[in-house]
Amino acid sequence: MNELNFKKAVSIYEIEFCYYIRKKVFCDEQKISKGIEFDGLDNVCEHFLITKNKEAIATARVRKKENYIYKIERVSVLISHRRNNVGTLLIREIVNKYKKIEKKNSLILHSQVTAENFYKSINFIPYGKQFLEDGIFHIAMRYLA
Repeated sequence: MNELNFKKAVSIYEIEFCYYIRKKVFCDEQKISKGIEFDGLDNVCEHFLITKNKEAIATARVRKKENYIYKIERVSVLISHRRNNVGTLLIREIVNKYKKIEKKNSLILHSQVTAENFYKSINFIPYGKQFLEDGIFHIAMRYLA
């Protein structure tokens, strides 16, 4: 059985899985420095996991920016699980969670330009100009309900 499950990471054990996935994807694959990836903001974020057969395979965090505005950050899926709708499930579940809490909640993110079409496919729209973060081009996007 290949059951995917979405959950909020609450235990230290679960948070460590989030960090492990982020290190693999951002630090090891994309060569982003640990200092930038682990920016000191994790303690003010909610962390989420996707598990497959109880194995952690994807993560993201959400940080409150201001009233009703939440930023989805550090979206990462282990390479062996990409292109299987894991990222789509992760983002949709996060959007559903925050919209269920309060319909007027707004969700934003900074997408790597290479992932822009992925986010467009799940109703995020770009705004502003491309910008560099740690040598990688990004675009700001917001969820269009």
